[in-house]
Amino acid sequence: MVAYVNHVPPDFRLMCKLGEGTFSEVLKVKQKKTGKVSAMKRFRKHFKSMEEIETLREIQALRRLNPHPHIIDLEDVIFEPKHGILSLNFELMDCNLYEMISQRKTATAFTESRARVVMWQICKALEYIHGKGIFHRDIKPENILIKNDTVKLADFGSCRGIHSKPPYTEYIATRWYRPPECLLTEGLYGFKMDIWGAGCVLFEIVAKVPLFPGSNELDQLHRIHAVLGTPPREVLKGIVG
Repeated sequence: MVAYVNHVPPDFRLMCKLGEGTFSEVLKVKQKKTGKVSAMKRFRKHFKSMEEIETLREIQALRRLNPHPHIIDLEDVIFEPKHGILSLNFELMDCNLYEMISQRKTATAFTESRARVVMWQICKALEYIHGKGIFHRDIKPENILIKNDTVKLADFGSCRGIHSKPPYTEYIATRWYRPPECLLTEGLYGFKMDIWGAGCVLFEIVAKVPLFPGSNELDQLHRIHAVLGTPPREVLKGIVG
């Protein structure tokens, strides 16, 4: 595995690391020729060819969805054959929603009217991607980016097609934003999970704390039940069969 620190494509200069996950890291980079600053997602996995890369759902989805005012802009796909490294270059946003909620200096920034504007943009993004036959599967504050007053949905690495057939991956979405059908079934869920996640995000914007911060899957179900109660019998039957 390549050490990523201080390693970016030769046409770019590394400015700093913005974040990292299991499968990739995100760097703030500047293009040497133009001086343009962007966010570069560098995958840890090594790829063999552009043909393999073109099959990635994230790239296929973003090409179908771009451009849209509330979807992150994919600016370039960069493949370094010598190292097998794939980078996706995105527009640089100011921060994510989690950072805005958690920073003390912005703790009072979300008035009711601003929360309404933010949620309207999130819902417009979901309406658009669902209309394009895609559901995100990982709606959470960290994947909602903000620049000035513009909100954009990001990180489509877990997305799937609405018309693809379940069962899907069972362990998907961050636990706190995972709907009951993801917890109670073996992958029998659908695009409505994005709406559940958006509802959890709305609560967090207003209350400044997560709605269902479960410590494990059983605790997650307990917390959901404590707020919403037992679902009607017909709903349970549809979930568990």
